[in-house]
Amino acid sequence: MALRESLHSLIVFYEVARQGSFSKAAEILFISQPAVSKHIKALEHQLGFVLIQRGKGEFKLTEEGKLLYKEAKRMAHLIREAEDHIERLQKERQGFLKIGTSESYSKCLMPSLLSAFQSAHPLIKISLDVGHSEEIERSLTTYRNDLALIAVTKTSTRFVSIPFLKEELVLIVSPSHELARKERISIREIQRFPFIIRAKGSTTRRVLLEAFKRSGVRPSLLIEAGSSEFIKQWVSEGKGISIIVKRIVEEEVKKGLLRMIPIEERLALQVALLYLKEERVNPVIQVFSRFIQEKRKEWMS
Repeated sequence: MALRESLHSLIVFYEVARQGSFSKAAEILFISQPAVSKHIKALEHQLGFVLIQRGKGEFKLTEEGKLLYKEAKRMAHLIREAEDHIERLQKERQGFLKIGTSESYSKCLMPSLLSAFQSAHPLIKISLDVGHSEEIERSLTTYRNDLALIAVTKTSTRFVSIPFLKEELVLIVSPSHELARKERISIREIQRFPFIIRAKGSTTRRVLLEAFKRSGVRPSLLIEAGSSEFIKQWVSEGKGISIIVKRIVEEEVKKGLLRMIPIEERLALQVALLYLKEERVNPVIQVFSRFIQEKRKEWMS
């Protein structure tokens, strides 16, 4: 005999048998004790045998009741698993993410990434925070942001770090600059020209200063700038030269506003997704993490 029409009564029976009490089952199921009794009687009537021997002060499962309880227990476990999966899916599909990134990536990388992510996950809302790399990394430890997509060198052991992109650094000069005709250039060749460097806190700055030190180069520092837009503008006006992420200047190069020259020493930045290890159980963070890893595979293929 099919039990599909009596699933609710079967759940009630399971709870009664598990608790060994009609009244305790009623409390757990948030129904009245008479309602519990009604479910058990209906189930016994449908099956055609007694499931529980009950009398004054007596509660005992019959052999048929023991058999049904065993199967009902398996069913209850499956229901709990299904509820857990559904709850996890609901949490993954809706939520709020606070993402930090650098000023450069907020313009050239994040718009396309976040557009694709929100198309796939429209119920997850996003707040984008912009700052230099060190500031954004610190923002994770103060819980100002949930995630950071930034260039990194060394990261704290508190973070999960997922590699995303390797970004090539290139020299940029004005099209009228004397270096503009060069096909490649060494770091040593640039030290006599006024150099514009990123401000403190920038990973690009850290990588460049380390490269200058390794090569024994002392650049003629003209100005420190926190904005890549400012750097591009000054370089295009012939006020100095700079080394910057290739992706950031591709549009200006196409328009003829800047000349981009590869560096012989092959300098690069590692861009990674960071979040606190304690947040590994956060389902919304995991959704974005999987999305970034899938994008990385797409862009590398």
